[in-house]
Formats: sequence, C-alpha cells, structure tokens
Amino acid sequence: MGKLRTGFHSEANGIAASVRAELQLGNFDPLDPWKLAALLEIEIQKLSDIARVEPAVLCLLEEDDKSLSAATVFNGSERRIVVNDAHGLPRQCSSICHELAHGLLLHTPVVAFNASGCRRWNQEMEDEADCLGGKLLLTDQAARGLVTRNVPADVAQRKYGISPEMLRYRLNMSGAERLRQSKTRQPASRR
Repeated sequence: MGKLRTGFHSEANGIAASVRAELQLGNFDPLDPWKLAALLEIEIQKLSDIARVEPAVLCLLEEDDKSLSAATVFNGSERRIVVNDAHGLPRQCSSICHELAHGLLLHTPVVAFNASGCRRWNQEMEDEADCLGGKLLLTDQAARGLVTRNVPADVAQRKYGISPEMLRYRLNMSGAERLRQSKTRQPASRR
C-alpha cells in the first residue's frame, strides 16, 4: 500500500463511524457487508450465479490468491458488486467491503482494461478502498481493543468474519500492533 493522502485516515474513520451508526452498530460490533450493501442499495451478485447463465465466466470461479475477488459493475449510475463466491467467506467480506468503500468514497469509475487488454487501475483509489474497507470490518478502536484484551487471533477472526491477512493488516494500520509491541517490551512491575 502506498502512502495515503494527509487526513485520509481521519476521513475514513468518520465514514466508518457514520456507516456503523446507520446500521446501529458500535465500534466493537461486527459488520455484515451484505447489510451495508442493502443499506446503500447496491446489489451483490455471486459469480457462480452469473456462470450459470454465461458459462464463459466459469474460468473466473477459482479460489487462488490471484483470481478475481470482486468487481463493481456499472449500468449508468447504478452499481452492482460481483463477488467470487468460490472464495471463503472472510475473503468475500473483505472484497465486498473494498468495493463498497469505492462507492462510499465516490470514486469515479474507470475502464478496467486498456485497448491492449491489460488491467488498469488507479493505485491511490485502490489504497483508499483497502483502507476504508478494512476499517469498516474492524475499526481502529476494535483492533486496539483486541490487543489490550489479549484476544487470540482465531477468536478475533471468527468474531469479525475476517481472514488472518485482514487481521494482520488492521492491527498494523490501526496502531494496535505497535501497542502490542510496546506492551511486550515493558518490564513487569514489581510488587
């Protein structure tokens, strides 16, 4: 991830807090991406459903790390998210939140491929969507709370429906990992 513009983390925290308030969730509550999509009136469509109608899409239904996770498809101003349901639920949640973040940030749609068929993307917009998508799933406060309460990683992953990779990312981005490291460096107090 590249360096985000000054003030973006505060902006993303504000958006995440606003979205959570709309969903009647606190900072420590898990977020259901499908409920957020419904609130935003963005349909989520499974890739396997599309493949039943359009068999050429079957080649995209793969589980590996390099396969399509999700994409936002536009019809005029209407957004629809297509998610690769061959991936595990934690990855689907992350991918959907990433795509929802593009919408919440009002990112301008871009043509996905150039004339030669090569993938195009705006790295700054992708980094912003990664950041906000992660904050939607696990707020900075919740990430730091996991560390201060010594919550085991597997318990945190189950509670928030996130992958080990997303948990590590959020602990690093929220400052929780630095908090954990400072706790382990402090000498035990003497009685």
